[in-house]
Amino acid sequence: MEMNSIADWEQWVKLYRENPEEFERERLAAIEELIMRQPVSIRHRSRQLQWRIDAVRRKAPNSLYSCIRIYDMMIESVYGPGGLLEVINGSGSEPLVRPRLRNGKTGLCLKLTGRERKKPGSAS
Repeated sequence: MEMNSIADWEQWVKLYRENPEEFERERLAAIEELIMRQPVSIRHRSRQLQWRIDAVRRKAPNSLYSCIRIYDMMIESVYGPGGLLEVINGSGSEPLVRPRLRNGKTGLCLKLTGRERKKPGSAS
């Protein structure tokens, strides 16, 4: 089953409500298909990540809890040690991306070099 539109989403919901076992088989097949479309060099890491996600889902007392825990995993992979920001920023130089606190809220600011900056009203 594809996942490209609202109609596809509605099909997934209907399948889950009518036949949870078939839904689970289709879900696993869709995940496997996605992993197999990836380059061979990252398939193993993708399987490891999916294993972690499935473990969170199994241990969670409810769907909301698993959603929050999986979201936390995603945030950690971006902001945590060895995460995306650390990789992007590299070491030793001024960061390309840095979190900024403004009015008590966390935000993300991208440092633009002269080439990326556009003057107001200029064509893209």
